[in-house]
Amino acid sequence: MMDDTNTNTSEYARPRRPSPETVSYLGGLPLDEHFAVQQAREYVAYFQKSSTNVNEESEPPEYPSMLSATHAALSSIFHEFASLACEETPSQQIETLVRISCRYSLIAKRIVLAGMASYWTFLSTHRFGSHVAQTVLRCVVADCEVNLDTFDDGQGQCEGKLVTDGSYGNLLQKEDGSGGIVPSSLSKLLLQSIDELKQYATELSVHVCGSHVLRTSLCILSGVEFVDAFALPGSNDNQQNTLGDWDSGALAATRRGKLKDKKKKKKRGGNAAADDGKGNSQQEYTVMKKIKTVPELKSGDFTKEAEQLMTEMVQIISLADGAGDGVQAPGSLQEQTCHPSAGPLLIQILRLLSFSDFNSKLSHKTNDINSDRRLVILPPEPRYSSGSKAESLAHRLLCWDVSIASSCNDTDVGESTTKQPFAGDIIYGLSGEPRGSILLEAIFRCCPDSFHDELCRVGGFYDENTLREYIQHGVSNFVVQTLLTSVRNKSQASRMVKCLCGIVEDGSLLTVRTVQEKDDKDDSVKGKSNSPRMGVVWRAFEMCANIGSAQDQEQILFALMRGFAFVTATTPNVADDIKDDEKKRKKRSRAKGLSAEECIPLLLGLSPGSNEGEGDNSRLTIDAAGARTLFHILHFKERLRKDWVAGIVDIYEREDLVKIANDGLGSRSIMDALLDGPASPTASKLLAQKLSSRIPFLAAERVGHHTVEKLFRALPTMEDKAAISAELSHYLNRLGGNAMGRSTMVKCAVKEYLEGESVWKEALAKQQVKENWLEEIIGDKHDGSDDESHEAKKKRKKEKRKKH
Repeated sequence: MMDDTNTNTSEYARPRRPSPETVSYLGGLPLDEHFAVQQAREYVAYFQKSSTNVNEESEPPEYPSMLSATHAALSSIFHEFASLACEETPSQQIETLVRISCRYSLIAKRIVLAGMASYWTFLSTHRFGSHVAQTVLRCVVADCEVNLDTFDDGQGQCEGKLVTDGSYGNLLQKEDGSGGIVPSSLSKLLLQSIDELKQYATELSVHVCGSHVLRTSLCILSGVEFVDAFALPGSNDNQQNTLGDWDSGALAATRRGKLKDKKKKKKRGGNAAADDGKGNSQQEYTVMKKIKTVPELKSGDFTKEAEQLMTEMVQIISLADGAGDGVQAPGSLQEQTCHPSAGPLLIQILRLLSFSDFNSKLSHKTNDINSDRRLVILPPEPRYSSGSKAESLAHRLLCWDVSIASSCNDTDVGESTTKQPFAGDIIYGLSGEPRGSILLEAIFRCCPDSFHDELCRVGGFYDENTLREYIQHGVSNFVVQTLLTSVRNKSQASRMVKCLCGIVEDGSLLTVRTVQEKDDKDDSVKGKSNSPRMGVVWRAFEMCANIGSAQDQEQILFALMRGFAFVTATTPNVADDIKDDEKKRKKRSRAKGLSAEECIPLLLGLSPGSNEGEGDNSRLTIDAAGARTLFHILHFKERLRKDWVAGIVDIYEREDLVKIANDGLGSRSIMDALLDGPASPTASKLLAQKLSSRIPFLAAERVGHHTVEKLFRALPTMEDKAAISAELSHYLNRLGGNAMGRSTMVKCAVKEYLEGESVWKEALAKQQVKENWLEEIIGDKHDGSDDESHEAKKKRKKEKRKKH
């Protein structure tokens, strides 16, 4: 990668080699970040308690020894800071010093920035120095957990101030400019450091290490950081309010692990990952949130200077200097969109500009969509507005001619693609490139509604043949999935469904997984040889469930049924003794499609009774895309979903449903759709009858107890709920043995049921009050009625309010 950048690092200011004595000294320091944090918290906790509860007998603790050693070490290596950052082992020690010192001292933040002055560009292109640069940038802007430099320890003079003055006194510059070489302004040091990178932003943007430092710098200038959209439960929860982001979130990612033993490294075969078709290639989804910065970086002056510097860096990286106002032919910028380093950088710039423009508006609409890891439901992306900097960048990336008026809705697709001279070809090319496709996905998610529709027209996504070509490609099909999740209105959804129905009907997107395929090793049983794209099918049903009309839902649902009929009819027979009348029945079914009961096992890859004889804790294998498709089908209109609701309960045996309820994906996609969705009044009764004898088992399981609690809440009558409580009351010992069982006992009021009917009903009434209060806030209540009538009720209520 270094050879492709055409960057001559000799032009940058290169630090000299560190002295062996300093390397040995730094390597011998017994640094332990966790121990330093423990010492600091005990020190702070003592004085915070002593201010409210004076205890003269206990002696005050000494200043944390690990912090004193950290400040002393930073002071001794200040002049060789950049040199040590280029060495493997010392660089990790430096990062630990930075994390400890910057966590509890604002003065230390200025010291580490000044120690890297004039060496930022070289360190950004260095293998180890780039990691140090990113850690320093992120830690100096983060708000201190406790600033011990000004902490009131009740001893007259701050002990933390004495320690920092003793360590850095000869380095710090006074307010009048006299004294040492470290300026008194943190914001000035930070802007000077990033401005040093701006001079070589063009070279750094295509550098494998330098691009990462640029991405961190741009995030700091925007005041935004990227975090995991599907954070695991508890990963962002802090046990104390004083922790901030130092122990969790993006800031914790700057903590480096231990060095790996090179002798124990094992080389994998070059074709190992390719043979099994697996690997850690799952796409990571991120969202943006504001950084909790130090107070000095929240001032208006710093914000203005940061915005100006951000604008200049974006112009340099996007090659906007010297470009005219009109549309430019494809060139170097379009090549950078597919570059392994510059491509992700441009994507981040577009998202940061969209976030800044979105938050600059005084009034903007917010979409209340909660992210879901199991269903891969992404939170809404901030959208830029017309005339913003983000729009200008998007137009330049696509060579979009803004002088051409937008096409009308009745314009032919073929004519609309010829109006833009370059955009159609660029969209087509980016969609098939791994990094360019992600940029195109970001544009689809960030752009305004009108531009989204124009992208679909110019890119040919409204044409069935072109859309089929996109879907069949191994990379561009992900662009189609993002397009489907970002459709803005019902008219767009109807046009997409019209093109998708013919593609779904021929079965080219469907995968048929049965138990016979797992048991038989003959390759001829695997069915039709095609490139299944169940992800597109799942996203299409998600679009119809969220924004599609009843007609769209009906069309895509029947297309799925006919597609499964086509696939199963053309699959080679497994048994040789299949009767002719069965073949004729399959041919006839192709015209109207398979029934819901026949499609459900094909979607889930789970045949009824396939897990008989296996233990209760055996792992269930369900097709993820098919389960997510079924989730959205169960949110369709009532007349379309009722056969699917009854089919799930009818075709699967009790043990099959128990395993589905005890599986993470099955519980979230199937059971939650039945019990939390619009079909809950009907589905809850059917499930209660089917699972009656196995409810106590599920009530004590880690995943299954959620289904029991939701089943109890969804039952429409008190008699049905009483039956659940009565069944659970016979297994108090089992339920009381773990946290899941005890939670179920509380939610189902099992103990209150044993005390009497009046006590039980009173407990349920209190729970109902809490649930109604939450539903009023969230606005997520399903009564089983048709969605259109539900919307009509809302309109009538609004009209009544206006009259009164």
